[in-house]
Amino acid sequence: GDLFVALKGEQFDGHQFLEQAVSRGAAGVVVALEEQETSGLEGLQIPAVGVPDTLRAFGDMAEFWRRRYPIPLVAITGSNGKTTTKEMVAAIFSQSWRVLKNHGTFNNLVGVPLTLLQLNSSHQAAVIELGMNQPGEIERLTEITHPEVGMITNIQPAHLEGLGSLAGIQAAKGELFAGMAETATIVVNTDDPRVMEMASPFAGRQVRYSTAGGSADITLERVVSMDLDGSRFLLKLQEETLEIHLPVLGHHHIINAVAAAAVAWAVNLPSNTIAAALAEFHPVDKRMEILTLPGDIHIINDSYNANPGSMAAALETLIHLKKQGKTVAVLGDMLELGEDSSALHRQVGGIVAREGVDHLLAMGEQASHLLAGAAEAGMSNNRL
Repeated sequence: GDLFVALKGEQFDGHQFLEQAVSRGAAGVVVALEEQETSGLEGLQIPAVGVPDTLRAFGDMAEFWRRRYPIPLVAITGSNGKTTTKEMVAAIFSQSWRVLKNHGTFNNLVGVPLTLLQLNSSHQAAVIELGMNQPGEIERLTEITHPEVGMITNIQPAHLEGLGSLAGIQAAKGELFAGMAETATIVVNTDDPRVMEMASPFAGRQVRYSTAGGSADITLERVVSMDLDGSRFLLKLQEETLEIHLPVLGHHHIINAVAAAAVAWAVNLPSNTIAAALAEFHPVDKRMEILTLPGDIHIINDSYNANPGSMAAALETLIHLKKQGKTVAVLGDMLELGEDSSALHRQVGGIVAREGVDHLLAMGEQASHLLAGAAEAGMSNNRL
């Protein structure tokens, strides 16, 4: 039988499902001490463990289990690109090792422990995305995962509702580097001053990458081509240069690929393994997916999630790929931007106009601000 942990959130309470858990074969339950007297434990006839905080206990169990398997674990967080970069790293690692990774949105204080509890003796590496929307969450996830390699992709306006400002986002994401052991390695984006600032106090090994001409261990030398079939670019791994074919749209995905290559290089995987894995990489669901319709119409589906940085990257890709015909941006709300939401939607509207998009269709509660930003930047009403 399984152990049922009665987690509690704003919209649910696992203590209401204890009898159902037992009927489905649970061999024991973990409950909050405050719920012991009212949750009907006496009638369950199975072992029950009371703890001050069931979510913390769940994380402690996952940490204990992770310690049983001292395999290389990479932890990745950041405002943009963390999911795609995680998938790219996992794809590269999978060329040589059996890899555990988290799926979908399993990147929080519930999803990461659930993922780690799947570790078994067949796994040779793990690649774990860490998400958050409040201070302290990355710190706790770092405690649970004990990463040997950590990376913060970038710092951009996202989750402002819970963190208040870019400085708040930086502090929250920086909990990863701050919580890592000196024996670990951090992979540093030298193009992002905030990431560089977070990396500065770290006393352990640092592997650096740049896609903007900076001095680093791994660099983007130049983009050879970029079209609907993906990109070709030259990647420099210290003294070695190799041409990479990446069958994914967008310059921002080249950045993700360089970041993933830096992680692979940090754990001493060979360059041909990196190139082979990236050449076979498929886009993550609803992230820069290409849908082709009759009449040579192409739809770029980047609807999974959005913040101002990812919106700007998608719009840049849209314009870069235009060869003939018209471009239309269909934009919805960017969530969790707090009191800056209206201004940031106007900013994105301005980007639409300045990039030269032919038409903007805005939807959602912030549609008026997207349209206003585009109009203020010179987009005529008949294009809105």
